[in-house]
Amino acid sequence: MGPAEITRRIDATTLMRIKSLELRARRILEGYAQGLHRSPYHGSSVEFSEYRAYVEGDDPKHIDWKLFARSDRYCIKKFEAETNLICHMVVDRSRSMEFGSLDYTKADYAATLAATFAQFLFSQGDTVGLVTCTDEIAELVPPRRWRGQLHQIILNLEKEPTSTRTNLRKSLSDLVPVLKKRGLIVLFSDLLDDFEALSSQITYLRSCGHDIVVFQILDPAERRWTFEENAVFEDMETGERYQLDPARVSEHYLEQLGAHQAAVEKLCSGLAIDLISVTTDQPFDESLHHLLSLRSKLDRKGRAR
Repeated sequence: MGPAEITRRIDATTLMRIKSLELRARRILEGYAQGLHRSPYHGSSVEFSEYRAYVEGDDPKHIDWKLFARSDRYCIKKFEAETNLICHMVVDRSRSMEFGSLDYTKADYAATLAATFAQFLFSQGDTVGLVTCTDEIAELVPPRRWRGQLHQIILNLEKEPTSTRTNLRKSLSDLVPVLKKRGLIVLFSDLLDDFEALSSQITYLRSCGHDIVVFQILDPAERRWTFEENAVFEDMETGERYQLDPARVSEHYLEQLGAHQAAVEKLCSGLAIDLISVTTDQPFDESLHHLLSLRSKLDRKGRAR
């Protein structure tokens, strides 16, 4: 059994039935760590701080081969001197994120990922904050390390957006004066916005010296265009409605989406931004593993300075 299989036994749909966001995030972490260690926990919290994923450039002599034999993962003991991060989690709450063909929306999935990442990063001793965006910065929890910080982040992730307007581009431009200390920005968004404007804002954030990772979250119906019957489609951003025959527009839609995706990938690659595209039916452990690997790379970057 691979290290991720335990989490995959409980798929995303089942996990999303857990009403409490905090408990849902904790269950994801527990499932991931159980797959990683294959052993019961000692204590009440998930302790990731003792290990981190091996990345190219690490000294192989630090690999824990006994752990590898149990989990098929190359991990090394985390050095005490490794640099703690300042992490700004930026969650897109624009109206397009309210779409969902499953029992939950992209916004629900993004909030779950953000809550899980917050718990994980806290376990690493990192400083974590939260920004939610609509047509402006909706909620702001500055990065801190204190007992109530994680609870404050989760409370804000559970809030319903108060604005009916959306402008992710403006929200991103407003981030620069808010993020006073350079650190890691983790953006959760579908990126379904005008590419040129989005590109300029992401480029500006990157030019300020932040490390950036983008989790692009799409619904499976958006990614694969699974609609079959004639229906009225509503633009989530403008509220406009259109009578469409899905079969007639399928090819054009997929072509436009593909072009947009290619542009986003080229942008992120050129700016050395980690882009992880996920759909809301994917297991959460895959995204958590991406973050674990990124966290290890940033540790090495901090030590090299």
